[in-house]
Amino acid sequence: MTTLEQFQAIVREHLGDESIVITRDTQLTDDMGVDSYDLAIIVAEVEQHFDIDVDYQAAMQLQNAGDVVRYIEQSM
Repeated sequence: MTTLEQFQAIVREHLGDESIVITRDTQLTDDMGVDSYDLAIIVAEVEQHFDIDVDYQAAMQLQNAGDVVRYIEQSM
């Protein structure tokens, strides 16, 4: 399973919507409707799933799924 697929599974589970399609260009807030609360939870789930620490300032800079995937892969 790719990093993007794993991230997609985390988001789908959190939002409770298995039909969400996420590409690297998918915007976190605009396309997925993720608010700051959702983002905080998703970040915590990403940290746990990938066993990484996500810096708060870095998390606020993540705009799309591609940014998240790059951050995860650089942190592993």
